[in-house]
Amino acid sequence: MGFPSFASGDILTATDMNAVGLWKVTTATATSGGTLNINSCFTSTYARYRIIGTIVGTTATAYEMLFRLRASGTDTATGYYYGVSRVDVAASAINVVVGNNQTYASFGAVANNNGRAHFVADISNPQVAQYTTYSGQGVDIRNASGYAGINVSGQLANTTVYDGITIGYGPFGTGTISNLQVAIYGYRD
Repeated sequence: MGFPSFASGDILTATDMNAVGLWKVTTATATSGGTLNINSCFTSTYARYRIIGTIVGTTATAYEMLFRLRASGTDTATGYYYGVSRVDVAASAINVVVGNNQTYASFGAVANNNGRAHFVADISNPQVAQYTTYSGQGVDIRNASGYAGINVSGQLANTTVYDGITIGYGPFGTGTISNLQVAIYGYRD
């Protein structure tokens, strides 16, 4: 099936719109605190989701963007397995982080004092009673000491059905967010 083609003034039919692959589910913003809770963003409408986020950090320490999946407003704080690889621009080296049975998962992006970080992650099957997997990319902007080319992937090793996500900054939620913007999209199969 090809991509739909629209012209100014066209009436869009259900067939046309059902062929579109990415739909905005919600957006959320935090301007203080260390976490952002987004409830009811995962439904059975979509099997896969894309999360796009940008943060400005306010702490002197460079903290990671982390997340926990939520079921009925409660975070799951165990069973996260992930790997992160980052290109360290200043050191001309690769930094690798591995998380085994952690209390959170990592988006891989890092930000500190007015530093910005950006991440994009795809989450598969949060609404299905099977392991939830994710993969993504990111970048942080801490001048010459920043990372570029961040790649991350992992899973939450349980069969819980999830309907939300908490995004945290720092050792889960201990950093201070000055501006976190998140958009969540669902993939239409």
